[in-house]
Amino acid sequence: MSAAGSTQSFLGEHLTLFASTEIFIFVFMEIATKIETIQRVIFKEAQMRDYIAFTLLFGLFSIFGTYIGIPTSYGAISNIRDIAPVVAGLVGGPFTGFAVGLIGGSHRLIIGGDSAIACALATILAGLLAVLVYQYRKGALIDIIPAMIFAVAIELLHGTLALVLIQPFTEAVEIVMASIPGMIVANSLGVGISIIVIRSTKELCRGGCSEE
Repeated sequence: MSAAGSTQSFLGEHLTLFASTEIFIFVFMEIATKIETIQRVIFKEAQMRDYIAFTLLFGLFSIFGTYIGIPTSYGAISNIRDIAPVVAGLVGGPFTGFAVGLIGGSHRLIIGGDSAIACALATILAGLLAVLVYQYRKGALIDIIPAMIFAVAIELLHGTLALVLIQPFTEAVEIVMASIPGMIVANSLGVGISIIVIRSTKELCRGGCSEE
């Protein structure tokens, strides 16, 4: 295959990833925010069982984010796994952010591959760092653009961990170049869409959507 053909194939695969994942994220968030237990977490009215349900749902979202990805070099996967722990941490705080990151990261570790440790650690850190933002803002939901910038930073951290932990370094560079650019775009857009849907839910439900 020519260089031009390879480039077109690469772009085509990632455009497909962007389109399919962003549609999925929008539909998932629209459905999730209609569930009363999720609404109670969003509106800071949740009990422990609500946080557990929120965590399990977004943990599954993180796992799905791995499977919807595109396989790249050396078993690496260009994916949207980090969206779920980021959103969980920004919305639900310490328990959900860490727990969702741990679910998604542990699942990625089980799958294996040269990038498994770096990717698993990045997903766990995504949840923990989102929790720090949550605590810094005292639970107030972050704005859309800062949330997208935060997601970009998470994927840059993801790439940095890959460069540090994967050996040999030439393999790490190839994995990062094949995976991270697409992940930066897909994950930042996904986080942005999620924040838009959550903000819309808060506006529509200001009177109390979760009331019986």
